[in-house]
Amino acid sequence: MSDFISNQKETIGDSLVLIVDDDPINALVIEQLVTEFYRTHSVSSGEAALEYCSNTIPDIILLDVMMEGMSGLDVCKLLKKNACTKHIPVVFITSILDQNSENSCWDAGCVDFVSKPVNGITLLNRIKSHLTLKFQADLLRRMTFLDGLTGLYNRHVLEQITDKGILHAKRSGHPLSIFMIDVDWFKKYNDHYGHLAGDECLRQVADALKSVFRRPADVCIRFGGEEFLCFLPETDHQGAKYLSQALMDTIDKLSIEHKDSSFGTVTVSVGCVTVMPSQSKVELNIVEAADAALYRAKASGRNQVAFSNV
Repeated sequence: MSDFISNQKETIGDSLVLIVDDDPINALVIEQLVTEFYRTHSVSSGEAALEYCSNTIPDIILLDVMMEGMSGLDVCKLLKKNACTKHIPVVFITSILDQNSENSCWDAGCVDFVSKPVNGITLLNRIKSHLTLKFQADLLRRMTFLDGLTGLYNRHVLEQITDKGILHAKRSGHPLSIFMIDVDWFKKYNDHYGHLAGDECLRQVADALKSVFRRPADVCIRFGGEEFLCFLPETDHQGAKYLSQALMDTIDKLSIEHKDSSFGTVTVSVGCVTVMPSQSKVELNIVEAADAALYRAKASGRNQVAFSNV
């Protein structure tokens, strides 16, 4: 057991395990087994699990099958339908052992299940195995879809994100806002300070985007050399105005020197467009609309935000 403990702590011990069980004794037993090796959080219902995952993405979920209200099967199905949570491995904790029930667990989208009463060694090894597989899959996705410099998504995801954003807006009836962001006079910055400093500047701007657009559903993309594109589901015009000001304030606080800028520091110009699913023009190219708004911001003097409604 000591070798297992040591190995766990040296590899994936910072992982977050979400425990979902409406029996407080069962939840406590599982938490006591797991908490020595991983960070844990427990909730007592399927509804609470979905709410938690909408704000914090766990690395793995231990999910009771039979619960009052929403069943574990229904919770798992909903998680797998959501682009933000579908990659979370779900391990069912169940006392049901017949073949039909096992098939229902697999059909819901779980990666494994552990029988009650829980064997601690079995549970911990299942968690370790599935976390290892998840981290390998996450690394592969990062290599394919993430920009190596900034850690943001790259343009390979653009069409998928655009289509999903519009579809989600139509289905949910909620607005969608898109930000196109350009670092002002970045070529001059590169020429003056060098490309290594330019790369560091872009990393800091990307980190600023991540700090402002931090909901799990928000998507930030490095669109071009010094251009960024951000998709913000369920964000109306007022929300976009608030976030745009937060972004401008965050960039301003970076205070990155830029002697060839009329502002003296690195600034950004932003074009923002908000679309409503009820609008007949929602199928228009929203990226082009955001780019046109960005052009207006730059033409008006830069270091500002221009808004457009499609």
